[in-house]
Amino acid sequence: IIEVNLTSENPVPIEAGQKLSFTYTVHWKETSKPFELRFNRYLEYDFFEHKIHWFSVFNSFMMVIFLCGLVALILLRTLRNDFARYAKDDDLDVEGMQVIGEDTGWKQVHGDVFRPPQHLELFAAI
Repeated sequence: IIEVNLTSENPVPIEAGQKLSFTYTVHWKETSKPFELRFNRYLEYDFFEHKIHWFSVFNSFMMVIFLCGLVALILLRTLRNDFARYAKDDDLDVEGMQVIGEDTGWKQVHGDVFRPPQHLELFAAI
């Protein structure tokens, strides 16, 4: 098959419960097109006669901008809190030792990944 021309001639309104019959007609024609030029029909401008849906393009662009802003906002809030805590932790206590502040969030559990659980033998037996 080199080319297919689909047309919908004589449209009929469809009602609920109506029996439909689908038919098609095939006309085989021999072609003299060389193999290298057979795909050119689909590369022509007239083949894609669809209009650009500018609203969808604009909507997608605005969604990307919104999501990038949301990620940037979350990142900036997290970094601002971390920098404020680190600046506060730079204060020295009476003995000259650095004050160790408590970490929050993922920083509390990042060391627990490789820690074995309690009662490892029972856990392994299950």
